[in-house]
Amino acid sequence: MTTEREANKPQSPHLLGETPSLPAGFPAEAFPCPNCEQLLAPTCRVCVACKQPIDPAEIKLPVLEFLKARAQATRSAPRVYFPWGLFFALLIVRLLVLITTTRFWGVAKAEVLVGGLEIITSAWIFYDAPRRHIAKSLRWFLGSLFLWVVFFPWYLVRRRAPETPCPLIEAEARPLTLVLILLLLLFFLLGIIALTMGKLPK
Repeated sequence: MTTEREANKPQSPHLLGETPSLPAGFPAEAFPCPNCEQLLAPTCRVCVACKQPIDPAEIKLPVLEFLKARAQATRSAPRVYFPWGLFFALLIVRLLVLITTTRFWGVAKAEVLVGGLEIITSAWIFYDAPRRHIAKSLRWFLGSLFLWVVFFPWYLVRRRAPETPCPLIEAEARPLTLVLILLLLLFFLLGIIALTMGKLPK
C-alpha cells in the first residue's frame, strides 16, 4: 500500500516516460565532437576520446549529415594503394636469386643470403620510416621482416608520398588485426624453430 510520503515523492523523468531536459545548445541526439569528430552521446559534456570540454556553439552538423560528409571525405581522400606491378617484379627477382644461388651454393646458403637481404632491407625501413615521418613505422618494419615480398614493395611506394596515408596498414589496430599479427609472429617463430631443429645433427 502506498504511503502519503511515497505518493508526494517526486518521480524520476525516466520512470514517468519523459526525456530529461538537456542544457541549452546541446542536441537531443548523438553528435560529433567539435575537436576530434568522435561521435558522442547527447549527455556527454567532455569528449571520451580527446578529453576536451564540449562547446555547444561549435556543434554544427547533424549526425546524419556528418556521417555522410565523413564517408565522402574518406572515399575521396588520397591513399597509397598496393603496387601489384612492383610486387610481381620483386617476387620474380627473389625467385631468380634463390634459384641461382641454390644452384651454385646449395639450399642452405641460398636461404641465408636471401634471408639476410630481407633482414637488412627491413632494418633499413626501421631506420628510414621515422625520419620520413611515416605513421606506424614499427608495423612497416615488422611486416617487411615477416612478409618481405608484400610489405617491402608497398613501403617503397609509401615513402615516395610521406603525406599520403595508407589506411590498411596505418589505421588504428582492431582486436582482430592484433590477433592476426600475433598468429603471424607465432607461425614465423615456429617455422624458425622447426628449420633449426631439422638442421641439427642426429
